[in-house]
Amino acid sequence: MWIATGGHVESTVKIAQAGLPIVYAIIGGNPRYFKKLIQAYREIGSEAGHADKDLKVGAHSWGWIAEDGEQAVKDYFHPTKQVVDAISKDRPHWQELRYEQYLEQVGPNGAMFVGNPDQVAKKLIRMIEDLGLDRFMLHLPLGSMPHDQVLRAIELFGTQVAPKVRAYFAMKEA
Repeated sequence: MWIATGGHVESTVKIAQAGLPIVYAIIGGNPRYFKKLIQAYREIGSEAGHADKDLKVGAHSWGWIAEDGEQAVKDYFHPTKQVVDAISKDRPHWQELRYEQYLEQVGPNGAMFVGNPDQVAKKLIRMIEDLGLDRFMLHLPLGSMPHDQVLRAIELFGTQVAPKVRAYFAMKEA
């Protein structure tokens, strides 16, 4: 069982003290913001007597994969704007998504994984290394994108992105 959090310090502390694996919802801003939280999670969990091997960290992010990276960025904006704008009505610290903000989020330092398989794999490898992740989950849009394109994005993640990421880390361990 993994426990999810949006990155609140209190949640991180409670989950660490319980010694349970944690999953951060990294859906905005720079993912590196979570590095200190992850370090705190591991330190607090260790101080609470939990083995390092049990203090696992995962991340969940939004994204979209297509053969053409530029087209992926164009196609993913509208469904993302719909979701962010809806959330912004309920959460005071959120705001409606502007295209410039979106481009930052799909860029190299943003939290969204959007592009072709090589671009997504490269960004994912960097985030796994930067944060020391044990697990990653990509959230694709459902209902707002054509079903055949969603299936293709899943296929690209499973047949191209994931194998590249696994091969990279296998090579590092060798």
